[in-house]
Amino acid sequence: MIYPNKHIQFEESIIYKMIFLLEAQEYSEISITELFTNTISKFQNADEFIYSLDVLYILDEIEIDFENEIIKYVKRN
Repeated sequence: MIYPNKHIQFEESIIYKMIFLLEAQEYSEISITELFTNTISKFQNADEFIYSLDVLYILDEIEIDFENEIIKYVKRN
């Protein structure tokens, strides 16, 4: 589910679906609910969305403000 293998195609993996969340980088900040409603059609369920957020957070691509439920995209030089 998270990464492709012989049973899970690349298009069904979380690594592929993270791309849809990264495409929302046009916003410097976005609420979690707004991002979810904008990308809900790309995921089979909410679990995949949360796994994608988790992996992006671990890779330090996003920061999450848990108090205000806002995602901030990390800018790199």
